[in-house]
Amino acid sequence: MRRTALLAVTLAAMLALAGCAGTSGTTTAPTTNATTTQASVDYPPGVTADGVESGFDLTDAHAEALRSSDYEVTEITTIRVNGSGYKTYMQTTKADGDTMSASRSYSATPPGTDHSSAQFWANATTGAIQYTHDDGNTTTATVGGAGDTDLVRTPDQWSEYLYTLLAAGQLEVSETDDGNVALRAAGPRNVTTDYGEGTTESLSATVTPDGFVTDLSVTYTTTIDGETATVSKQFTFEQGDVTVTKPTWA
Repeated sequence: MRRTALLAVTLAAMLALAGCAGTSGTTTAPTTNATTTQASVDYPPGVTADGVESGFDLTDAHAEALRSSDYEVTEITTIRVNGSGYKTYMQTTKADGDTMSASRSYSATPPGTDHSSAQFWANATTGAIQYTHDDGNTTTATVGGAGDTDLVRTPDQWSEYLYTLLAAGQLEVSETDDGNVALRAAGPRNVTTDYGEGTTESLSATVTPDGFVTDLSVTYTTTIDGETATVSKQFTFEQGDVTVTKPTWA
């Protein structure tokens, strides 16, 4: 009888403890270590996280992109000599296969220049330039093609020009929000320019993963006619359907 009573008391105590554990106990959910995988950057040809490793690969890829599609280039150039305005113009260039056109409008021209705008047109073999002078008269000149004037650049000439800027030293590399790659010079760099040797004050470019340079901005100091000059250039490249019509004056 005592043994039965003892078992009953023990059983009651165990049930009570089980009830307490069920009502007031706390349960801790297991923790898992979450890992985030950083998506790898799709670098353009010739570019790595450390900079431009092959300027030839990068600029050749840009030239190939120009050759394989219609495109449009917008250029804004400002040149100051000894702190004073020397030359300022905006130009739009269009390429439709082997046919190209350009329209340049000056807001400041160097001393001795009497035209305020220039128009250019060329196919694979023949080109023409028309200058509009300050008095309203026009002059037309014939050239052999796009490669025979400094108003426009062929894809190969663009490759050469970009190489002088983007392959002349280390550039910082970062990824943009839309998956392109931004290149930027952290400090002054020696570069070859249209006016001879120069030193950059700023240099930046945006490049798509396939090597197409969508925009380029550079400011550099150089010497023009023996005087210190500051040159600022901004280029925007766009691919898409472009139609170039031969003008009546060409």
